Amino acid sequence: KLNLVEMFANNVALILETLTKLHDMENSQKELMYIVGEAIEARDEAKGSHVKRVALICELLAKKLSFDSQFVSAIRLASPLHDIGKIAIPDDILRKHGKLDENEWQVMQTHAEVGCDLLEQANTSMSKLAAKIAHFHHENWDGSGYPDALSGEDIPIEARIMAIADVFDSLGSKQCYKESWGEEDIKAHLLKERGNKFDPQLVDIFMDNFEEFANIRVNYPDKKKN
Repeated sequence: KLNLVEMFANNVALILETLTKLHDMENSQKELMYIVGEAIEARDEAKGSHVKRVALICELLAKKLSFDSQFVSAIRLASPLHDIGKIAIPDDILRKHGKLDENEWQVMQTHAEVGCDLLEQANTSMSKLAAKIAHFHHENWDGSGYPDALSGEDIPIEARIMAIADVFDSLGSKQCYKESWGEEDIKAHLLKERGNKFDPQLVDIFMDNFEEFANIRVNYPDKKKN
């Protein structure tokens, strides 16, 4: 397992560095990030499209926060790799139907730091951003998250953006352990976790522009299984 992870990390690093030299770098990076991201999601029995939607949600959130175009483009490129560390999580944990026990949950939490370690091996600004997202996107605003129990603005903004984007899209998706949630239930959950799990400012942006974010799901629906 370790050798497989190391080989995967080396290949990702090589591809990322090579892509920076291509004339069509941005389009090539987008396609690669989606492919790698969807490969990770496939291990988790997802149906694809989640990584594309999350990328677009992060992009829209960054625009609403008035970040410059360079950051907006970078977070869209980096966000599909947020769960790349799941490559090191055993299938029996990753695909378990039902709640993880304490030991399984400890193993699952390691994917944040593993993902960061994988991405930091590539020496590009985009991979560094992706590493921060992978490492910190399970931190909570109130300090109850993992792996470092950061709180508030100590959590990098790109990870705070990813945290709410990932949960928003996951709640609206049918998964092996849950049915999809309706829009009113999703709104209620975001409001409940405002100031707890999520940055209050980001929740407010979601509530004020909910239909814009919801339309991303309409435009990029989950792939149906054959």
